[in-house]
Amino acid sequence: MLYELRAYDLIAGKAPAYLELFRTAGVQYVTRHLPMAGYWLTDSGTLNRIYHLWIYESLEERAACRARLAGDRDWNDGFVPNGFPLIVTQRNFIMAVRETSPSLDAVTDARNTVHDGQTKAEPMFSPSLLSLTFTFGKSVSSSGKTERIGMWEVKSGSEVGMTVSLFRHPDGNALSTANGAGRHEILRPLSLSPIR
Repeated sequence: MLYELRAYDLIAGKAPAYLELFRTAGVQYVTRHLPMAGYWLTDSGTLNRIYHLWIYESLEERAACRARLAGDRDWNDGFVPNGFPLIVTQRNFIMAVRETSPSLDAVTDARNTVHDGQTKAEPMFSPSLLSLTFTFGKSVSSSGKTERIGMWEVKSGSEVGMTVSLFRHPDGNALSTANGAGRHEILRPLSLSPIR
């Protein structure tokens, strides 16, 4: 499997507008074509950054999925004109999994699920916290009730060779994975995110 972590930096203060648009008038179109695993907003580190994780069988499947999305009229006429102007920069990490978990395995198995759009009345965020760590040459350890959802090695894109780990914090202690990390960011999962 190939995991693509994408990072979008948004205009300062515009993350809520982008996420509101995505969850009500975007997710139902993009997931017709792309296999979504996660959608999160940073709560520490680089602010106004959205991370999203996509899972593909191969680079060929990724190219085919993205080509289908590029031809989706609902996506191109509804979401793109309103959402894309809010994005300042984009970068991605093409990654190979080094360590998985039952949570990640379940999301990988259900990766082709088409997600319904949400209503404005539904909560935007899940009450849980995640953390994302970036290191070179070592992995970050966790303590307490923290669950390592997955660990990957970057194969292409930004910072090849870097180790990326994603953690869930049922006890709310998202700082428990900061020691030893080159970069550590606390994430707020969208309520529609498969990994939350």
